Amino acid sequence: MTAVGARAAVAAGAVLTLALCLVLATLGGALGASSSQGAAPLEVALTTATEGCGASGPVTGLSARQAAMAADVVAATFAVSGENRAAARIALMTADTESSLEDLGPRAGNDGSLGLFQQRATAGWGTPAEELNPAEATGMFVSRLLRVPGWAALRPWVAAQLVQRSAFTGVPSAANGGSSVVGGNYRAHWAASGAILAAVVGHGTASGCGQGVPGGVVGPVSGHGLPPGYQIPAGTGRAHATAVRFALDQLGKPYVWAAAGPAAYDCSGLTMAAWATAGVSLAHYTVDQQHEGAPVSASGLQAGDLVLTPGSDSPGPGLAGHVGIYLGYGLVESAVDPQLGVVVQAWSLFVSGGIDALVDPDPADG
Repeated sequence: MTAVGARAAVAAGAVLTLALCLVLATLGGALGASSSQGAAPLEVALTTATEGCGASGPVTGLSARQAAMAADVVAATFAVSGENRAAARIALMTADTESSLEDLGPRAGNDGSLGLFQQRATAGWGTPAEELNPAEATGMFVSRLLRVPGWAALRPWVAAQLVQRSAFTGVPSAANGGSSVVGGNYRAHWAASGAILAAVVGHGTASGCGQGVPGGVVGPVSGHGLPPGYQIPAGTGRAHATAVRFALDQLGKPYVWAAAGPAAYDCSGLTMAAWATAGVSLAHYTVDQQHEGAPVSASGLQAGDLVLTPGSDSPGPGLAGHVGIYLGYGLVESAVDPQLGVVVQAWSLFVSGGIDALVDPDPADG
């Protein structure tokens, strides 16, 4: 946070909460929408980028091959979801149920189901090649999971059933009055998925792909955290896209308190400069930016909108101390600090200290 000159404190804004199930809302499409043309290009880029750096190691109860598949599932889920461990555990539970964490090829009488998640091209999951690629198959599953309204508040096995639409809809349960439990076949693997996730994450603390990366950087260091293949989401307003393009051009520049470019930035200096290129004037102060433009809902968040958090030096309850630019796909760019400079971080880390506001600086722009 910086202020140009002394500023009086403003009334505390209401703290907003945001479910992580909305971080990929910009991917678009309803649950179950056809994917006959394959996975979205960025989704593939994010997931395939994890293949070379997925952490691996022994997992109790799994063969070496199964443990490697589990590592692929976790790495790909973290890349697509912004390091969401709940999503990773659901993905592991589902893959364990569907394939026992084996990348299964064609089998007689299996209606063409393939891979870890037993996906079928005829059901709109993608091409056979994508379904047999552990990273891409995971990316397709997780992207659909994140489109389920309120998925994080659902029982995990119910969320899995809504995505998979398995013919095995449930199993009788005495604890449920003898009736079927939706997703009961997945529920049977829920406890094991927790142990598998803990083991995989434990192996990955030093290797990246969203697992313990310093500063929560998602993509490679050479890209300053921006995943390979990133493109501004389709449907982004013209002014928003202009601000995003400017911000991306500043990646790797140093953080300097009170700086607003062109050689260095602080957090509000970066957002101010980015939106100035789109013809929108913002103050060089996070608290002011919190109240400029218009509040935006979680479901309406688009690339270019501002994400304001308490940061490390919040001026008071409900007052933003840090600001970043949302890039879509669970990614946020900001001038973090003198150590990291201007980088892209995972959504989950960026908002881990809370959210003070989500702001659209140009609400007329789409």
